[in-house]
Amino acid sequence: MRIIVEEECALCNVTYPSFLLHRCIVCGRLYCNNCILFEDGKPICLRCAKRRVSPVVSWRSKYAYLREYLAKRAKYSSYVKLSFKKIEEIMNDRLPPSALNDPRWWSNTRGKPHSESWLSVGWRVDKVELDEKTVTFIRVKTTQTRRDVRKKRKRISPAFKALALKPKRRRRSPSKRKIAEMKARIENIKRQMASEKRIRGLKPRSAYEKRLYKFDEKPT
Repeated sequence: MRIIVEEECALCNVTYPSFLLHRCIVCGRLYCNNCILFEDGKPICLRCAKRRVSPVVSWRSKYAYLREYLAKRAKYSSYVKLSFKKIEEIMNDRLPPSALNDPRWWSNTRGKPHSESWLSVGWRVDKVELDEKTVTFIRVKTTQTRRDVRKKRKRISPAFKALALKPKRRRRSPSKRKIAEMKARIENIKRQMASEKRIRGLKPRSAYEKRLYKFDEKPT
């Protein structure tokens, strides 16, 4: 008796006999005839075929377009006044309601996506006019981040460079002949000192000592 094994299609979730399903060469799952295509005779599911035709585009913040606009503007200007409508045209999207009604939304606060769009490229909001629906940006000299604040190195004088690059004199080691002479002198001095110690007790008394001392006696 033949047993028919049934399995479910991974896309439409309909159950079919296993011999009617096809395995996708990309994801390796089983699909029915309605959810499968054949590319050069090889089965590929509709889901994988869609990813090949239209790959997923990575998400991008809408404020990135404002950052790029201000970065380009910084090359020839340090002041720019934009209307809310102009900013929406640059972003290709609408501003949130808080940007239209609350001036605190335009504060130069780090860590927020919209404020980072101008702070990260060296701009800051100088003035916001909600009645006129305009905002004024000014460019700062350096981006106000701890990483970008670097200490200026002291200028090195030419005299210091010349001194640092001056070749050092190599200390010449004594020759073998001088070392041998020094060792011979040391040995002679040692022999002389040893001989003086041996004959020191036999050295005759001087005339001065003879006048001071009697024969084999010393004054008390």
